[in-house]
Amino acid sequence: MPVIYIDVIWFINLALDGFILLVTAFLARLPARLWRMIGASAIGASYALFLFFPVLSSFLTFFCKFLFSSLMVWVAFRPKRLLEFGKILGLFYLASFLTGGAAFAANSFFGSMTVQNGLVLVSGGTVWAEQTTLAMIVLALPIVYFLGKSAWNRLAQVRKREGNLWSVQVELSEWHIELTGLLDTGNALTDPLSRTPVMVADWELFRDCLPEALIPSFENGVDISMALGDVDMDSEWQSRFRLVPYRGVGGTMGMLLAFRPDVVRLTGQAEVHTCRRVLIGLNPRPLAADGTYRAILHPSMIEGGEEPAASPDREAS
Repeated sequence: MPVIYIDVIWFINLALDGFILLVTAFLARLPARLWRMIGASAIGASYALFLFFPVLSSFLTFFCKFLFSSLMVWVAFRPKRLLEFGKILGLFYLASFLTGGAAFAANSFFGSMTVQNGLVLVSGGTVWAEQTTLAMIVLALPIVYFLGKSAWNRLAQVRKREGNLWSVQVELSEWHIELTGLLDTGNALTDPLSRTPVMVADWELFRDCLPEALIPSFENGVDISMALGDVDMDSEWQSRFRLVPYRGVGGTMGMLLAFRPDVVRLTGQAEVHTCRRVLIGLNPRPLAADGTYRAILHPSMIEGGEEPAASPDREAS
Protein backbone atom coordinates (compact mmCIF):
# COMPACT_ATOMS: atom_id res chain seq x y z
CA MET A 1 0.00 0.00 0.00
CA PRO A 2 1.37 3.46 -0.87
CA VAL A 3 2.79 5.48 2.02
CA ILE A 4 1.92 9.19 2.36
CA TYR A 5 4.45 11.41 4.14
CA ILE A 6 2.89 14.47 5.72
CA ASP A 7 6.07 16.54 5.51
CA VAL A 8 6.33 15.84 1.77
CA ILE A 9 2.70 16.85 1.28
CA TRP A 10 3.35 20.06 3.23
CA PHE A 11 6.37 21.04 1.15
CA ILE A 12 4.60 20.22 -2.11
CA ASN A 13 1.67 22.44 -1.12
CA LEU A 14 4.12 25.12 0.02
CA ALA A 15 5.72 25.16 -3.43
CA LEU A 16 2.38 25.12 -5.27
CA ASP A 17 0.89 27.88 -3.13
CA GLY A 18 4.04 29.93 -3.68
CA PHE A 19 3.72 29.48 -7.42
CA ILE A 20 0.05 30.50 -7.33
CA LEU A 21 0.94 33.62 -5.35
CA LEU A 22 3.65 34.51 -7.87
CA VAL A 23 1.13 34.18 -10.70
CA THR A 24 -1.26 36.38 -8.71
CA ALA A 25 1.46 38.99 -8.24
CA PHE A 26 2.13 38.93 -11.99
CA LEU A 27 -1.55 39.35 -12.88
CA ALA A 28 -2.04 42.12 -10.32
CA ARG A 29 1.27 43.81 -11.21
CA LEU A 30 2.33 43.81 -7.56
CA PRO A 31 5.80 43.22 -6.06
CA ALA A 32 6.43 39.70 -4.75
CA ARG A 33 8.22 40.09 -1.43
CA LEU A 34 10.04 36.90 -0.47
CA TRP A 35 9.18 36.57 3.24
CA ARG A 36 5.54 37.53 2.72
CA MET A 37 5.23 34.94 -0.04
CA ILE A 38 6.80 32.26 2.15
CA GLY A 39 4.53 33.13 5.09
CA ALA A 40 1.38 33.10 2.95
CA SER A 41 2.40 29.83 1.30
CA ALA A 42 3.02 28.25 4.71
CA ILE A 43 -0.53 29.17 5.76
CA GLY A 44 -1.99 27.49 2.68
CA ALA A 45 0.23 24.43 3.06
CA SER A 46 -0.81 24.05 6.71
CA TYR A 47 -4.49 24.05 5.78
CA ALA A 48 -3.87 21.11 3.42
CA LEU A 49 -2.78 19.02 6.43
CA PHE A 50 -6.31 19.21 7.87
CA LEU A 51 -7.19 16.39 5.47
CA PHE A 52 -5.08 13.94 7.48
CA PHE A 53 -6.54 14.69 10.91
CA PRO A 54 -10.16 13.57 11.45
CA VAL A 55 -10.47 15.85 14.49
CA LEU A 56 -9.92 18.84 12.15
CA SER A 57 -12.35 17.67 9.49
CA SER A 58 -14.91 20.24 10.68
CA PHE A 59 -12.63 22.96 9.26
CA LEU A 60 -12.93 21.60 5.72
CA THR A 61 -15.79 23.94 4.84
CA PHE A 62 -16.29 26.65 2.27
CA PHE A 63 -16.06 29.35 4.93
CA CYS A 64 -12.70 28.08 6.22
CA LYS A 65 -11.31 27.73 2.72
CA PHE A 66 -12.35 31.30 1.96
CA LEU A 67 -10.90 32.48 5.27
CA PHE A 68 -7.53 30.82 4.66
CA SER A 69 -7.29 32.08 1.07
CA SER A 70 -8.17 35.60 2.23
CA LEU A 71 -5.50 35.37 4.92
CA MET A 72 -2.96 34.24 2.35
CA VAL A 73 -3.74 37.20 0.09
CA TRP A 74 -3.54 39.65 3.00
CA VAL A 75 -0.22 38.28 4.25
CA ALA A 76 1.33 38.22 0.77
CA PHE A 77 0.19 41.63 -0.55
CA ARG A 78 -1.18 43.67 2.37
CA PRO A 79 -3.89 45.51 0.35
CA LYS A 80 -4.96 48.77 1.93
CA ARG A 81 -8.46 49.06 0.49
CA LEU A 82 -11.34 46.59 0.40
CA LEU A 83 -11.81 46.97 -3.37
CA GLU A 84 -8.12 46.30 -3.98
CA PHE A 85 -8.31 43.25 -1.69
CA GLY A 86 -11.29 41.90 -3.64
CA LYS A 87 -9.50 42.27 -6.98
CA ILE A 88 -6.37 40.52 -5.73
CA LEU A 89 -8.43 37.73 -4.16
CA GLY A 90 -10.24 37.19 -7.47
CA LEU A 91 -6.93 36.98 -9.32
CA PHE A 92 -5.68 34.54 -6.67
CA TYR A 93 -8.64 32.23 -7.31
CA LEU A 94 -8.10 32.54 -11.06
CA ALA A 95 -4.45 31.55 -10.66
CA SER A 96 -5.53 28.63 -8.46
CA PHE A 97 -8.06 27.40 -11.03
CA LEU A 98 -5.55 27.65 -13.86
CA THR A 99 -2.81 25.88 -11.88
CA GLY A 100 -5.13 23.12 -10.69
CA GLY A 101 -6.56 22.61 -14.17
CA ALA A 102 -3.10 22.49 -15.72
CA ALA A 103 -1.90 19.94 -13.15
CA PHE A 104 -4.96 17.72 -13.66
CA ALA A 105 -4.59 17.94 -17.44
CA ALA A 106 -0.90 17.01 -17.25
CA ASN A 107 -1.68 14.01 -15.04
CA SER A 108 -4.46 12.89 -17.37
CA PHE A 109 -2.35 13.32 -20.50
CA PHE A 110 1.01 11.93 -19.41
CA GLY A 111 0.17 9.68 -16.47
CA SER A 112 -1.30 6.20 -16.28
CA MET A 113 -4.20 6.65 -13.86
CA THR A 114 -5.91 4.00 -11.74
CA VAL A 115 -8.15 4.23 -8.70
CA GLN A 116 -7.68 2.18 -5.51
CA ASN A 117 -9.69 2.70 -2.32
CA GLY A 118 -10.67 6.23 -3.29
CA LEU A 119 -7.08 7.28 -4.11
CA VAL A 120 -5.98 8.22 -7.60
CA LEU A 121 -2.71 6.52 -8.60
CA VAL A 122 -0.69 8.19 -11.36
CA SER A 123 2.17 6.00 -12.60
CA GLY A 124 2.31 4.29 -9.21
CA GLY A 125 2.32 7.53 -7.18
CA THR A 126 -0.54 8.65 -4.97
CA VAL A 127 -2.45 11.80 -5.90
CA TRP A 128 -5.31 13.24 -3.88
CA ALA A 129 -8.42 13.89 -5.97
CA GLU A 130 -11.92 14.89 -4.96
CA GLN A 131 -15.03 13.89 -6.82
CA THR A 132 -16.11 16.44 -9.42
CA THR A 133 -19.78 16.76 -10.23
CA LEU A 134 -21.37 18.23 -13.33
CA ALA A 135 -22.87 21.04 -11.25
CA MET A 136 -19.43 22.08 -10.00
CA ILE A 137 -18.07 22.12 -13.56
CA VAL A 138 -20.98 24.25 -14.78
CA LEU A 139 -20.44 26.62 -11.84
CA ALA A 140 -16.69 26.85 -12.43
CA LEU A 141 -16.89 27.76 -16.11
CA PRO A 142 -18.49 31.23 -15.73
CA ILE A 143 -16.31 31.98 -12.68
CA VAL A 144 -13.12 31.26 -14.63
CA TYR A 145 -14.46 33.19 -17.63
CA PHE A 146 -15.27 36.37 -15.72
CA LEU A 147 -12.11 36.24 -13.62
CA GLY A 148 -10.03 35.60 -16.73
CA LYS A 149 -11.71 38.45 -18.59
CA SER A 150 -11.11 40.77 -15.66
CA ALA A 151 -7.43 39.77 -15.49
CA TRP A 152 -7.00 40.24 -19.25
CA ASN A 153 -8.57 43.70 -19.14
CA ARG A 154 -6.36 44.64 -16.21
CA LEU A 155 -3.23 43.52 -18.05
CA ALA A 156 -4.34 45.48 -21.12
CA GLN A 157 -4.81 48.61 -19.00
CA VAL A 158 -1.40 48.11 -17.37
CA ARG A 159 0.30 47.72 -20.76
CA LYS A 160 -1.42 50.85 -22.04
CA ARG A 161 -0.43 52.79 -18.91
CA GLU A 162 3.16 51.57 -19.06
CA GLY A 163 3.37 52.94 -22.61
CA ASN A 164 2.73 56.40 -21.16
CA LEU A 165 5.29 56.16 -18.34
CA TRP A 166 8.32 58.44 -18.55
CA SER A 167 11.46 58.76 -16.50
CA VAL A 168 11.48 62.27 -15.02
CA GLN A 169 14.49 64.17 -13.70
CA VAL A 170 13.87 67.39 -11.77
CA GLU A 171 16.70 69.83 -11.11
CA LEU A 172 16.49 72.66 -8.60
CA SER A 173 19.70 74.58 -7.89
CA GLU A 174 22.11 71.85 -6.68
CA TRP A 175 19.31 69.44 -5.78
CA HIS A 176 17.86 66.88 -8.20
CA ILE A 177 15.59 63.85 -8.09
CA GLU A 178 14.48 61.11 -10.47
CA LEU A 179 10.96 59.71 -10.54
CA THR A 180 8.41 58.05 -12.81
CA GLY A 181 5.69 60.17 -14.39
CA LEU A 182 2.49 59.26 -16.22
CA LEU A 183 1.71 61.24 -19.36
CA ASP A 184 -1.95 62.26 -19.15
CA THR A 185 -3.27 63.73 -22.38
CA GLY A 186 -6.31 64.99 -20.47
CA ASN A 187 -4.23 67.07 -18.07
CA ALA A 188 -4.97 70.70 -18.93
CA LEU A 189 -3.81 72.26 -15.66
CA THR A 190 -1.98 75.54 -16.26
CA ASP A 191 -1.13 78.66 -14.31
CA PRO A 192 -3.96 81.10 -15.23
CA LEU A 193 -1.63 84.13 -15.19
CA SER A 194 1.42 82.90 -17.11
CA ARG A 195 -0.26 79.97 -18.92
CA THR A 196 2.64 77.79 -17.75
CA PRO A 197 1.82 74.03 -17.84
CA VAL A 198 1.68 72.27 -14.48
CA MET A 199 2.81 68.72 -13.78
CA VAL A 200 1.44 67.30 -10.53
CA ALA A 201 3.71 65.25 -8.24
CA ASP A 202 3.64 63.69 -4.77
CA TRP A 203 4.81 66.33 -2.32
CA GLU A 204 6.90 63.84 -0.31
CA LEU A 205 9.36 63.57 -3.19
CA PHE A 206 10.45 67.14 -2.47
CA ARG A 207 10.48 66.97 1.31
CA ASP A 208 14.25 67.49 1.46
CA CYS A 209 14.31 70.65 -0.62
CA LEU A 210 11.11 72.44 0.44
CA PRO A 211 11.19 75.05 3.22
CA GLU A 212 10.95 73.19 6.53
CA ALA A 213 8.11 75.42 7.72
CA LEU A 214 5.86 73.95 5.00
CA ILE A 215 6.31 70.30 6.00
CA PRO A 216 3.87 70.29 8.98
CA SER A 217 1.12 71.74 6.78
CA PHE A 218 1.44 68.86 4.30
CA GLU A 219 1.73 66.21 7.02
CA ASN A 220 -1.34 67.50 8.91
CA GLY A 221 -3.46 68.04 5.82
CA VAL A 222 -3.76 71.79 6.37
CA ASP A 223 -4.99 73.91 3.46
CA ILE A 224 -1.68 75.11 2.11
CA SER A 225 -3.21 78.20 0.49
CA MET A 226 -4.28 79.42 3.94
CA ALA A 227 -0.99 78.51 5.64
CA LEU A 228 1.37 79.89 3.01
CA GLY A 229 1.13 83.47 4.26
CA ASP A 230 2.35 82.45 7.71
CA VAL A 231 5.38 80.53 6.45
CA ASP A 232 8.77 82.17 6.75
CA MET A 233 10.93 81.47 3.69
CA ASP A 234 13.78 83.08 1.75
CA SER A 235 13.28 85.30 -1.27
CA GLU A 236 14.33 82.58 -3.73
CA TRP A 237 11.48 80.30 -2.70
CA GLN A 238 9.03 83.20 -2.66
CA SER A 239 9.84 83.84 -6.32
CA ARG A 240 9.39 80.18 -7.22
CA PHE A 241 6.03 79.48 -5.55
CA ARG A 242 2.65 79.84 -7.27
CA LEU A 243 -0.91 79.05 -6.20
CA VAL A 244 -2.73 77.33 -9.06
CA PRO A 245 -6.52 76.91 -8.95
CA TYR A 246 -7.84 73.49 -9.98
CA ARG A 247 -11.14 71.68 -10.36
CA GLY A 248 -11.40 68.05 -9.22
CA VAL A 249 -13.27 65.20 -10.91
CA GLY A 250 -16.27 65.65 -8.63
CA GLY A 251 -16.42 69.38 -9.33
CA THR A 252 -14.59 70.37 -6.15
CA MET A 253 -12.33 73.39 -6.45
CA GLY A 254 -9.18 74.31 -4.57
CA MET A 255 -5.70 75.79 -4.73
CA LEU A 256 -2.60 73.74 -5.51
CA LEU A 257 0.80 74.91 -4.33
CA ALA A 258 3.29 74.75 -7.20
CA PHE A 259 6.89 75.80 -7.66
CA ARG A 260 9.12 76.55 -10.63
CA PRO A 261 12.10 74.17 -11.03
CA ASP A 262 15.24 74.97 -12.99
CA VAL A 263 14.71 72.19 -15.52
CA VAL A 264 12.68 69.01 -15.97
CA ARG A 265 13.88 66.25 -18.33
CA LEU A 266 11.59 63.54 -19.64
CA THR A 267 13.19 60.36 -20.96
CA GLY A 268 11.18 57.90 -23.01
CA GLN A 269 12.20 54.81 -24.94
CA ALA A 270 14.05 56.72 -27.66
CA GLU A 271 13.62 60.40 -26.92
CA VAL A 272 14.45 63.03 -24.33
CA HIS A 273 12.55 66.29 -23.77
CA THR A 274 13.88 69.22 -21.75
CA CYS A 275 11.30 71.50 -20.12
CA ARG A 276 12.36 74.81 -18.61
CA ARG A 277 8.95 76.46 -18.63
CA VAL A 278 6.92 74.25 -16.29
CA LEU A 279 5.51 74.30 -12.77
CA ILE A 280 5.40 71.34 -10.37
CA GLY A 281 2.19 71.11 -8.35
CA LEU A 282 2.56 69.45 -4.94
CA ASN A 283 -0.21 66.93 -4.39
CA PRO A 284 -0.86 66.26 -0.67
CA ARG A 285 -1.70 62.55 -1.25
CA PRO A 286 -0.04 59.80 -3.34
CA LEU A 287 -1.20 59.84 -6.94
CA ALA A 288 -0.96 56.06 -7.41
CA ALA A 289 -1.78 53.61 -4.63
CA ASP A 290 0.69 51.04 -5.99
CA GLY A 291 3.46 53.60 -6.52
CA THR A 292 3.69 52.87 -10.25
CA TYR A 293 4.06 56.58 -10.96
CA ARG A 294 4.68 59.59 -8.72
CA ALA A 295 3.76 62.43 -11.09
CA ILE A 296 1.19 63.30 -13.76
CA LEU A 297 2.77 65.01 -16.75
CA HIS A 298 1.28 67.78 -18.86
CA PRO A 299 1.05 66.84 -22.59
CA SER A 300 2.73 70.08 -23.67
CA MET A 301 5.91 68.92 -21.89
CA ILE A 302 6.68 66.54 -24.77
CA GLU A 303 5.68 68.99 -27.48
CA GLY A 304 8.70 71.21 -26.97
CA GLY A 305 12.30 70.70 -27.96
CA GLU A 306 13.73 67.22 -28.17
CA GLU A 307 17.30 66.24 -27.38
CA PRO A 308 19.28 63.18 -28.47
CA ALA A 309 18.67 60.27 -26.13
CA ALA A 310 22.28 60.23 -24.95
CA SER A 311 22.37 63.89 -23.83
CA PRO A 312 21.69 63.29 -20.10
CA ASP A 313 24.65 60.92 -19.92
CA ARG A 314 26.95 63.48 -21.52
CA GLU A 315 25.84 66.13 -19.06
CA ALA A 316 26.25 63.78 -16.10
CA SER A 317 29.79 62.96 -17.15
